[in-house]
Amino acid sequence: MPSAVTLSMVDGTKVVVPDSLDMITPYVLREQQDWFEDEIKFLRRLLEPGQNIIDIGANHGVYALSIANKVGSSGHVWAFEPAASTAEFLHQSIVANGFEHVTLERCALSGKEGTAQLSMHSHSELNALVPDEQSAQPTETVRLVTLDGYAEESGWQDIDFIKIDAEGEEVNILEGGKEFFARQSPLVQYEIKDGKHVHLDLVQAFSDLGYESYRLVPGLDLLIPIRIEKEADRFLLNLFACKSDRAAKLASDGWLVNEDPGLDPSGELPRGISGDVFDEHAFDWRVTLATLPYGQQLAALWERAVVGEETEAVEQALALYALSRDASRPATERFCALACSFRRLKSLAEASPTHPQLASLARAARDYGARAVAIDALAQLCSSIVQNRRVDWDVPFLAPGERFDSLDPGEALGDWLLMAAAEELELLQSYSSFYIGVSAKGSLEQICGGGFAGPEMRRRLSLLRQRFNLPES
Repeated sequence: MPSAVTLSMVDGTKVVVPDSLDMITPYVLREQQDWFEDEIKFLRRLLEPGQNIIDIGANHGVYALSIANKVGSSGHVWAFEPAASTAEFLHQSIVANGFEHVTLERCALSGKEGTAQLSMHSHSELNALVPDEQSAQPTETVRLVTLDGYAEESGWQDIDFIKIDAEGEEVNILEGGKEFFARQSPLVQYEIKDGKHVHLDLVQAFSDLGYESYRLVPGLDLLIPIRIEKEADRFLLNLFACKSDRAAKLASDGWLVNEDPGLDPSGELPRGISGDVFDEHAFDWRVTLATLPYGQQLAALWERAVVGEETEAVEQALALYALSRDASRPATERFCALACSFRRLKSLAEASPTHPQLASLARAARDYGARAVAIDALAQLCSSIVQNRRVDWDVPFLAPGERFDSLDPGEALGDWLLMAAAEELELLQSYSSFYIGVSAKGSLEQICGGGFAGPEMRRRLSLLRQRFNLPES
């Protein structure tokens, strides 16, 4: 086994991993002090002490360990990891955290019991079951079990959540767990991306078992029904699935919404939003954005802006966004507000791609889960500012990234917006700078030299230099 290093995630969970910057998990944990998926942050809020959890394809355990930390000793986590070396690191993590309520099973889930060949990739996240003698990678013989067989043997009762990340083996796992999924009613998180392949056929496979699929709205930590023809964001990695009883419980607790964010017949407000919201002016930019450091500098200019249809449309879109951020509002109302704000800001930016419109669109798109739209808006915003050497401030706008809401621009308002857009673009354009490699050097040096860089940007640049032995500029 390679030498080990113990890293900590934001929740204090310890993860023992190979001490290498050429492997995904140790690199990402050093870079982000967490895993890069929004879903793990959602689950830390959703799951409760005492719950029973299954992690299929646990790898180094970023999910299993963090979830074990949340459910506590009154709950239990079963973590399945077939690769011998990876499972040994996970075992060390379990010991390091003192998690006696985590059961590590060194086997793979599939549609039948027996043995199979597991391809051993240099990045353990990509290990996958393969037909005999059909792998270009080294292989390891692993034991296969089925969900139904293991459930009967273990006497599982009341499983609350399952994560399935099995690199293309998901359909077989469902086939071997039909009785389990019929008897139980967990929330399931399943991976739909296997390398370059997107397995949206899993939506139907789960539906055949009585489980409807949902996606996460990252800015609100809400689940909404997946509509395959509309949810084509290329960064979507995971979906959730559950039966109607679990969905009803999640909805009553404010974690799931089923309503479509359409407009009411008058076209003024999205359905699900009470008509008194804007009468009270509680979400007007003068109450929200004008109180932020950058808004304080620009409020007088915004007040002098010529009032017209476009200005009114911008103000209402921003008010809807502000409403979506109000945690005291019902979940359905918040989601409808965000969806409508995103749609209107997208339309405004397409018609007139000014700096304020692009900045606001990027923020709303990221929160809504339209990551590719946010990236396009940020790239366009950065390019326009650099080429024109000036910034338009004529209408109110959202900061491209939440961190910049509270960051005082001082006398460098233009640099503040450019660096906000550049940093958010760096965060969104890839799951990690690990995947970009040495080509990220220029943009990271620009961001870190711009006077507004956050800690993660500095960590990214430092890791890049260490990994590729690059000198400081």
